[in-house]
Amino acid sequence: MNRDENFQNAWFVDYTNNISERLSEIKTFAYLVFDQLDTNSNGVIETEELLAALDSPQLSEREKSFIMFLLANQDAISETVKDSTIPNSISRIDIEAYFTMIKSLL
Repeated sequence: MNRDENFQNAWFVDYTNNISERLSEIKTFAYLVFDQLDTNSNGVIETEELLAALDSPQLSEREKSFIMFLLANQDAISETVKDSTIPNSISRIDIEAYFTMIKSLL
């Protein structure tokens, strides 16, 4: 893996937008690439799929920082709805519920 040391924080580095906007960007990214990340097409994104995405040359460093956000918060995101029998997997419903909950706390 060839990464800039600060890529995992790239989602937060641009101070021209607020946290709520950054979280919206991450949510939108997760929706847009959900099917691409769900490589086994089981309807959820699993840890292995997120880790594999970090090695993808097709994703920018910023997008990889969004993946890191999803990985770092994977337990909390997957526990929001608990709609899958696969541990720590993220569904589209999880994404919507988690980001709605987080934004309500801001």
